Amino acid sequence: MKIYLVSPRNPESFWTFDRILDTVDARCMFSNLALPTVAAMTPPGHDVSLCDENVDEIDFDTDADIVGVTGYIIHQKRMKEIMAEFRRRGKFVVVGGPYASLCPDDLAQHADVVFMDEAEDTWPRFLAEYAAGSHKPRYHQDDKTDMSTSPLPRFDLLNLSAYRTVCVQFARGCPFTCEFCDIITIFGRRPRAKGIPQLMAEIRELRRLGVERVFLVDDNFIGDKRRAKALLRAIVEFGHETDFAMDFNTEVSLDVAQDDELLQLLRDANFQSIFVGIETPREASLLETKKRQNVRGSILDAVLKVQRFGIRVDAGMIVGFDNDDAAIFEEQFDFIQAARIPVSMTGMLNAVPKTPLHDRLAKDNRLLSFNTGDQFIMTNIIPKSMTSQQLYEGYRDLIGRLYDFDNMRVRVMDYLLTRGAQVKEKLYLNKGDVKIAWRVLRDCILFTSSSRRRFTLSVLAETLAFRPSAIKEAITVTVLHKHFYEYMQDVRRQLEEHVARELAPDYPEPLPT
Repeated sequence: MKIYLVSPRNPESFWTFDRILDTVDARCMFSNLALPTVAAMTPPGHDVSLCDENVDEIDFDTDADIVGVTGYIIHQKRMKEIMAEFRRRGKFVVVGGPYASLCPDDLAQHADVVFMDEAEDTWPRFLAEYAAGSHKPRYHQDDKTDMSTSPLPRFDLLNLSAYRTVCVQFARGCPFTCEFCDIITIFGRRPRAKGIPQLMAEIRELRRLGVERVFLVDDNFIGDKRRAKALLRAIVEFGHETDFAMDFNTEVSLDVAQDDELLQLLRDANFQSIFVGIETPREASLLETKKRQNVRGSILDAVLKVQRFGIRVDAGMIVGFDNDDAAIFEEQFDFIQAARIPVSMTGMLNAVPKTPLHDRLAKDNRLLSFNTGDQFIMTNIIPKSMTSQQLYEGYRDLIGRLYDFDNMRVRVMDYLLTRGAQVKEKLYLNKGDVKIAWRVLRDCILFTSSSRRRFTLSVLAETLAFRPSAIKEAITVTVLHKHFYEYMQDVRRQLEEHVARELAPDYPEPLPT
């Protein structure tokens, strides 16, 4: 059979970096991992093709026998549009992925078959049953996937040159119980990992295909520290073999700072940055959301310690917990500045379906209609310790202050001039870095606003004067700021319109539960 697998384009968010894609010579910042993974799970004999709408046009005229669609909550609207168009043309459409796992009933009317949770077992079984004319309308894998049996993703079917960074996955699952997170709902609390040779085969394949940057998209890369360290040792060996030609990044929990050996291995394996869900500096809010791993010491000290190992900390921050009052915005700002975190992806708390937070707030009648297209801007929660207007206006002012040119410059320079040494402490440029040098000059210095020109030149000049080895990262954070600053201006305008339209004089009543 011919199988056509599709993922929808991303709505703009912190993560999409839309405003700098042309600058970094990419059509999408991160590659899709679901598509090549499902392609690899497809038994031999089928003809599989992939389409990530972020980098390719969808071929609605495909002659495929089966069209598969996947996506997250934020893709819900576009997923339905894509499925409707294919079904209008008489195609057999199946859907899976995170949103299908969380809200299968919402998608059942739009697809012929819905896959929930993992599909290493159910996808091949469906194909056999479909060929025999006995397929089911829904498939749910009873047991969690044994990751050691997962095949090498079909990276060769992706348009890799269109991405800035290519994603791989070592493990699924997270041992923690954060109330707002849907990870344990889908993947469970027991981390399940691939074998070390298995994951290294993926990295070597990407190296063979010319990839220079890899993101390990594990829900928590250090959920099992012993296995994480074993993989890092293998990556260090690989780095020595290849003169550290590949840069790495990943997501970890804050307790990474409690393990010096782990931090040293991350540094030695050439991990440039780690994304950490810090969420808030307020302990009461962390305890409320059951993020106890963040209250085992000073969060500020933990961040600074990671930075001393030469690793940048990118933070996920949230406002709007029940224990957050109107003073939280100043606390968040002061913490991020003191922690000299260049990249802070700050948003309002949202209650995702099937999470403990969603269940609790539904019982309290504190949920509003969930507009998934606005997930990164609005909230579906009625706050407890402040008014909705205080939450929206406080958040609007906070993100404006965080990415103000002067405030950003202060924490960027504090970080660049005091962080520890990286593996490549000498100035180095990959082929891709050289290729985009002109675009950075064009977009951040020559053809830009006077404010951006001053900001970029001052950061680069001070770095060259006092720590020239950090110039590559200085360029990175100045380019990232371009996206955040421009995106934040649009977000702030949308927030102001929302406050004027919805919050004055009355806030919408919560939906019936």
